[in-house]
Amino acid sequence: MADEESFTWSETVYELGVDLISALQSTFPNGETFFIDVSLVFDPKYVFTIYFPILFALQWVVGIQVLGTIIVVEWLNQILKWLMHGERPYWWVHEMEETHKADLHPHKIAEIHQYSSTCETGPGMPSGHSMAMSAAWYVIIHAIVEHAVDPSNMSAKLKMESKQLLWGIYVIIQALVIFSRLYIAAHFPHQCFLGLFLGICMAKLAFGSTEWINFGRVRWIIVSSVIMASALGTYSFLLLTGGDPSWSISEALKWCDKVENIHIDTMPFYSLMRYSGAAFGLGLGLTSRFFVATDRTNFSRFQIFANVVLGLALGYATDLAHVAIPKTNETFFYAFEFFLNIAFPYAVIALAPYVVMICGGRKEKSA
Repeated sequence: MADEESFTWSETVYELGVDLISALQSTFPNGETFFIDVSLVFDPKYVFTIYFPILFALQWVVGIQVLGTIIVVEWLNQILKWLMHGERPYWWVHEMEETHKADLHPHKIAEIHQYSSTCETGPGMPSGHSMAMSAAWYVIIHAIVEHAVDPSNMSAKLKMESKQLLWGIYVIIQALVIFSRLYIAAHFPHQCFLGLFLGICMAKLAFGSTEWINFGRVRWIIVSSVIMASALGTYSFLLLTGGDPSWSISEALKWCDKVENIHIDTMPFYSLMRYSGAAFGLGLGLTSRFFVATDRTNFSRFQIFANVVLGLALGYATDLAHVAIPKTNETFFYAFEFFLNIAFPYAVIALAPYVVMICGGRKEKSA
């Protein structure tokens, strides 16, 4: 009886979410382009290829904090998605229609539309977009307050107003992300709010301490290996206990209106290659001789700008390489992605600032 009640409660939560999604789509019938663009602009992948290189060039510790935070967030998000078995709206409505079509008085579920960005293949709980954006922007806003607002010569009133404005921007960004994920029917409301909460919690942990930045190479390799092994271990555990960690991919293939809208880079193992590779690249970069030899504190404004440009160029090259990788052989694709995600943060952390320093005529920093 308890299981039946639990299942009914779960159905009710999902149905209320579908009602909200349907109302949102009906209220903004021409909002497809806007909400898809919002979802794309705040894609977690840009934390790696845009946010991180810019912040690293401007304030390297903040850049490292953002990258470290997004690695942990994506790792936790993936493990929770496998364990929590969350549905996505675009397939749940069809599954419920099939489940109850034999009922004498089938309950009518609201209709929702699919869009080009709807058919993500991973489980839906918690929302990766909400989790990543709430974490990344928490670190960014907190860093602006700590490094720019608090040390400034502004009056106390102006400082307070500046902080209110910045955190107001934070709230607007999170609201846009949540509404975009709901509008395209990729997530239910409770999945977005859980992602928002967990992202802030992870950001607080990462921003609250910088001791981990000073790990030695061996420790970094151990930490990175544990991150990757724990994710693979969760996947293997589910298989060994009779679970199917790939169940959501089958649902996506079954219920996506257009198969061409299903992309391999929305699948769980792509995320695994991205964050685990980045973890190794982060550790190798911070412990490289190039990073140690680079005197970033004395960079001129031009050198900082050059570092930003070089970092963004590396991010763009990484995106081009990702697109160019043949996707017919999944093993090759995932292996290439793993090494690509090691190389990119290593290049941004160790090589780009070193090249800028040498080209600027400066010598290596003495040990």
